Amino acid sequence: MKQLLLLLCFLAGHATWGASPEPLHREIRMIRRAYLDVTGLLPTPEEVDWYVVYNRNGYQLAVDYLSKKAPPELPKEVLLSKEYTEGEDTPLERSVLERSIIYLCGLWKGAFSEELYEAAVEKFIKDSLLVGDDNVSNAIDYMVNLLTCRPSSAAEENELLKIFNKVSLKENELAAWKTVLLHIFELYDCKHR
Repeated sequence: MKQLLLLLCFLAGHATWGASPEPLHREIRMIRRAYLDVTGLLPTPEEVDWYVVYNRNGYQLAVDYLSKKAPPELPKEVLLSKEYTEGEDTPLERSVLERSIIYLCGLWKGAFSEELYEAAVEKFIKDSLLVGDDNVSNAIDYMVNLLTCRPSSAAEENELLKIFNKVSLKENELAAWKTVLLHIFELYDCKHR
């Protein structure tokens, strides 16, 4: 939550200083895209914070780091090219999001299994509730932020909250959170790189 608050304060500060937050949002999306293309996983909030909150040239630093891990078809020059940075959004396979859930929970060991994914989903939900101080809206926002690298919009949060409330009345709370997570997977910023 601390990292999210730092990022939100930074964004708010940029908006009040007269600088547009759009370049920062774009930079965060590009860092997310580069991580997905090079590692096949989402960056952690701490990684995003380090690049954009503590540095002015965050995307360049992310590319410098990732270029050491990049496959031959994605050299540093490609990651920095205008074609790459201004390229069309492309859909992600759901398996990438599932692996990222495992990774963001600290459980990734390089191999996927359904059992590991189920354990990671439960940990992801518990961690989100802890960070959100057991407040459903805060937990939803945290989940969206982890998977999209941006805060949830009011409309998204309200819709996801309605889904949570509706499912939790019919089933248990864990089932409601799993349903919310599936709907987060369907957000445009989540399912595209």
